[in-house]
Amino acid sequence: MSRRHAVVPLWFLFALALLVSAPGTVRADDFDISLLPPILAGPPLSRDSDGDGLPDLWELRGYTVGGAYVNLPALGASPWHKDVFVWMDYMVTPGSVNLGPSQTVIDNIKAVFNNAPVTNPDGTTGIHIHPVLKNQVPYAETLGIKNDYVQVWVDFDALKNNSFETAYAPSFRYMIWANTYNQGTSSGLARGIPATDFLVTLGGWQTVGGTDWQKQGTFIHELGHCLGLTHGGSDHINYKPNYLSVMNYSFQTWGLYRNGHWGDDGYPLNFDYQRLNTPSLDKASLQEGLGLTGADDVSAYGTVYYYVSGDYYYNQIATNAAGGIDWNHNGVIDTSPVSADINRSGGTTGTLTAQNNWPNINYSANGQIGPTAGEARRKATSQEMPEELRHELDFETQRQMDTARPSAQP
Repeated sequence: MSRRHAVVPLWFLFALALLVSAPGTVRADDFDISLLPPILAGPPLSRDSDGDGLPDLWELRGYTVGGAYVNLPALGASPWHKDVFVWMDYMVTPGSVNLGPSQTVIDNIKAVFNNAPVTNPDGTTGIHIHPVLKNQVPYAETLGIKNDYVQVWVDFDALKNNSFETAYAPSFRYMIWANTYNQGTSSGLARGIPATDFLVTLGGWQTVGGTDWQKQGTFIHELGHCLGLTHGGSDHINYKPNYLSVMNYSFQTWGLYRNGHWGDDGYPLNFDYQRLNTPSLDKASLQEGLGLTGADDVSAYGTVYYYVSGDYYYNQIATNAAGGIDWNHNGVIDTSPVSADINRSGGTTGTLTAQNNWPNINYSANGQIGPTAGEARRKATSQEMPEELRHELDFETQRQMDTARPSAQP
């Protein structure tokens, strides 16, 4: 009996070789992946195995826009491990102060995200963040004018459009290490929540451009807004003692107090988003003996809370969040409920809720990263910037916090 042999078409063999070849062998002029038939293009654009907003196809083969090839695999992308890409431009002052980050800052940012408690299809935890330092942009004393946030982004876009390669827009967030904006000393600014554009602006701080710790904390804070995180976790209320996150102004430039150390004592991993659940706090009925117990284990953490004395708020540090906390600052741990304005909001009523940040990261920025980036970004940037982002931590407030920063007490 004769045996028939299946004939394998040459186009199939070519497609198979293309899919299994090393990503770095593909050149920009080889093909436009978005135009290839499915057998050549690999998995559909809808497949995103690691959930980072970037299609598997892009992370395996790269992609092209207008003939320009973006080789994401060569930049470290993997379809089985979450990736976040950030294009970083920077200014240099007339006095030759480089406002950009040192390699130490970049390495510390990478370490924080690599230490994130998020799972991946490759069986490991963490996020691979790729903060790519790119171009020096023309120095501007300030972006925008006082209280005009529209002009801030007009000036920002003028710099961005002359530096940022548009082919990178579907996969990269964009930021500038700038001097100031709105003629003030605000530490930074994000374009929205979520968003893809942000600023770090520490030019008006005591150390021009900020210390390495201030740069690290502010970058992670503003990027956090772009990733969908807010000042209060569940809302925009700031200074919550139960919100153990660099998104909280109390921890933005110091880092968290964890395992007996502040982040700026030399512990870069303490510049962290909240990674556990904490109990809600009823400001009108605070149980001092409970501290922050009642949800996940917080025994490794301390926290910062506020009390009023005369006409001023003072910050106080409790080094053991799992122990008793003297919320009303009367020198004893009361056994009956007390009321106190522990987050300097102007009142002693209201319930403060927090958020476990890492499970709530918005990787695609509501579609501004990925195949729908163009239309999603046009829609997002046409909207007015949220009011909650218009009063970011400034130097004057940080100086008051530093001046009142007590030595850690139990």
